[in-house]
Amino acid sequence: MPAVNQIEAHPYFTNDAVRGYGQEHRIATEAWSPIAQGEVLDDPTITQISDRTGKTPAQVVLRWHVQRGDIVFPKSVTPSRMQENFELFDFELESSDMDAITALDRGEDGRTGPNPDTFAYIPG
Repeated sequence: MPAVNQIEAHPYFTNDAVRGYGQEHRIATEAWSPIAQGEVLDDPTITQISDRTGKTPAQVVLRWHVQRGDIVFPKSVTPSRMQENFELFDFELESSDMDAITALDRGEDGRTGPNPDTFAYIPG
């Protein structure tokens, strides 16, 4: 049994069925592409919460993951963004914020990466 399952998970693709299976079997979820390759950062719901909390949209989304119990390793090479990514633990999202972000789920239409059920790797 794996201890961690790295899956695509972000507000546009919550992947709750796979996350739920993991929770039932004590498998931690690591969010791959936690900010949907930046696609969620301009979403009006995210920016409204960002404005109200005084946090950046990325911080809001990463905090959403943390409060859901996801493991996140946001990727950045920019020192200021790296610092920003560490500043997730001095605020909490309200339950209404969590629900509003989760409601952004688009199912399969929200996926930004390949579907592992249909992806075929063909060595070059």
